[in-house]
Amino acid sequence: MFGMNKYKTKLFGVGIGIALVTAVFFRFFHFPTNPPSLNWDEVAFGYNAYSILKTGRDEYGVRLPLYFRSLDDFKLPVYTYLTTVSIALFGYNDFSVRFPSACLGVLTVVLVGVLTWMLFKNRWIALSAAGTLAILPWNIQFSRMAAEANVGLFFLVLGATLFVYGIKKKNWLLLLSVISFGLSVYSYLAFRIVSPLIGLLLIFLYRKELLSLDNMYRVGLTVVALLIGTLLIRDTFSSSVHIRLKATSVFNTQEALDIFKHKQKEMFYDAKLKINLTRRIFHDNKIFTSADIIIRAYLMHFSPTFLFFDYDQKQHHTPFVGLCYIFMIPFILTGVYFLIRNYKKREVLLILGWLIIAPIPASVTWDIPHAIRVYAMVIPIVIITAIGIYNLYSLFKIQRKIAIIYLAGLGFFAVCSSYYYFHQYMIHLPVERSHEWVYGRKEMTDYLEANKKNYDRIILSTSLEWSYIFLLYYSKYDPAIYLTQGGTKSGSWEEEENKFDTYEFHKFRAEDLRTVRTLFVGTPDEFIKTVVPMHIIYYLDGKPAIYIAEGDGKL
Repeated sequence: MFGMNKYKTKLFGVGIGIALVTAVFFRFFHFPTNPPSLNWDEVAFGYNAYSILKTGRDEYGVRLPLYFRSLDDFKLPVYTYLTTVSIALFGYNDFSVRFPSACLGVLTVVLVGVLTWMLFKNRWIALSAAGTLAILPWNIQFSRMAAEANVGLFFLVLGATLFVYGIKKKNWLLLLSVISFGLSVYSYLAFRIVSPLIGLLLIFLYRKELLSLDNMYRVGLTVVALLIGTLLIRDTFSSSVHIRLKATSVFNTQEALDIFKHKQKEMFYDAKLKINLTRRIFHDNKIFTSADIIIRAYLMHFSPTFLFFDYDQKQHHTPFVGLCYIFMIPFILTGVYFLIRNYKKREVLLILGWLIIAPIPASVTWDIPHAIRVYAMVIPIVIITAIGIYNLYSLFKIQRKIAIIYLAGLGFFAVCSSYYYFHQYMIHLPVERSHEWVYGRKEMTDYLEANKKNYDRIILSTSLEWSYIFLLYYSKYDPAIYLTQGGTKSGSWEEEENKFDTYEFHKFRAEDLRTVRTLFVGTPDEFIKTVVPMHIIYYLDGKPAIYIAEGDGKL
């Protein structure tokens, strides 16, 4: 790297600077107001971090928890504690809640460039990888929201980068690598599978270098790895992890149950025909059927429809833009070819192994394909894309005019694609997907806080999806007072025992609307037609989101 001539060094430096500025722009332009509102997980991060900062306890009164019970999904701790630091620095607001993700999203762009250079010793592949990630919708979208997975990805890439660099230099950075992998597994649940497997892959690929380390380094690495591994194994068998795994298991879905029922019918039919061997192997065998479901789920994450197109109303997608750009397809295909053909076996196994490992956690969960559970795929995809970009250029650079046309065309498609994506993200996503982003909870809270003095009770329906945590967050309700009032009883979606101040959180019936000096807040379909709401909060597409009605003794 130090042997570059001055011109190429300056050109490379300019390229890195452009990639970094681009990454900052896409992640911080109109931040944090787009997406248009915080979702329930984001406000849960924010309020629990605020509570930790003020009281040292979470919303349930647990002191400095390793797992945050939160919405009864037992969140891992890293994002919440990072948010505590962010709130201490920037105040209690939406910016602070989303800042850790956005900041680490930018730093991940830098790390990908560094990791790619260390693996392939090619500054232009490194620059292409960093530039691709800087404009990649998949990474931008999760960087602009409070996403545990985005933090987990940063620590995973940091861990891999420190490992490769530490191996080459044989220094203490290897210890920091192990710690970084540990932070990754305590950031997002999917990384509890991905990070250890990639760590083991690195150990296997660099086993000779590890064995050549001084005894002091080997012992230190082993001790730290065993400590983190022991803690992880203990936590893996804890009830909190089991609850979260059970809640997202693919085998709890109606689709899986239908498959098992259908296999059962086929089993009985084979039994009538006295076809015993086939019946036992294919139909009366849950392992075979389960493997079929898991493999199908796994392979769906490599679907072009999932990666490059979007026609679904999903929170994790931008309208009519895929997770990756369409123009990347030829570079990914050629990148795989050139990766296998032109580079060392170790680098090939690391990148392809990373790509193969990444979808494993999502293959056993519901709601597939799932963009955030396979988020680790981002890294090998951008590196493979960069290899395709560089090696195609290498083929063309003999003919100067063709090389110029190639680079101009690449730049044109990259600019047009990223412009179209950001237009869709900034202009259309807030309007078309404000429902998925549970828009209106802040506006609801502002209205209720301004008018609550006129009422004895304010009842919010649990159909508003964890309305209690939105009220706590947006009203900035003092955590110390909240805990003296009993704190949160349960974060379950239909929990009806939570209450604080004049607020109660439970469903209500038509006859309840007769109660005077009471406000009722719920979805439009919860109110009978004779009720005229005194205030309506609308989604950004103009559809009604929340009705607020006053109890009337005449009903």
